[in-house]
Amino acid sequence: MNDDWFAVGEGELGPSHTAVVDIVRARARTWPECRPGATAVLVFPPDEDDDGVDGRQPSGDAYDAAWDEAFDAGHAVVMLIVDLRHRDRNLVVMTLGATVAGDRLFCSERNSSNYHPEPLTGITPLEATGTPEALGRIAAGWFEEIVTRSMIERDREPWPRTFVAKGTPLPPGHCWVRNP
Repeated sequence: MNDDWFAVGEGELGPSHTAVVDIVRARARTWPECRPGATAVLVFPPDEDDDGVDGRQPSGDAYDAAWDEAFDAGHAVVMLIVDLRHRDRNLVVMTLGATVAGDRLFCSERNSSNYHPEPLTGITPLEATGTPEALGRIAAGWFEEIVTRSMIERDREPWPRTFVAKGTPLPPGHCWVRNP
């Protein structure tokens, strides 16, 4: 099990990606109900593009174009993953991801199998450009805003799960999933 948030092997990240990961890692230590083992860093070197193992489902959108541009420039693409876990059950209720491709950042809910962006619950995706430090702060803020939300579900009916405002009392017939 990881002993730190967003653990990554020695030498896997270049300086710009290290800056992004370090900023997000520092903020993750304060996130409620988020443990190191619920986070991951995936590194996709540019030479993996030819093998088709980068986990993308080509769609021709800005996300795919950013991957192609990064790979064409000889840069790796880095993906930070956070699994939101149910507080009482051993299951992932939502997967979030932030992908850094060149100077671009794409934050969104992710498919938990292939980590491709997938709008499942209405989480607002975010796109940004900037320096590694700026992208790290933006990604950390995006993750934090979602990770700190309270989530409920109906008793004996795990779907749909709903985010509720902090301080909202638990409605009858519901139970807390995260961050009561």
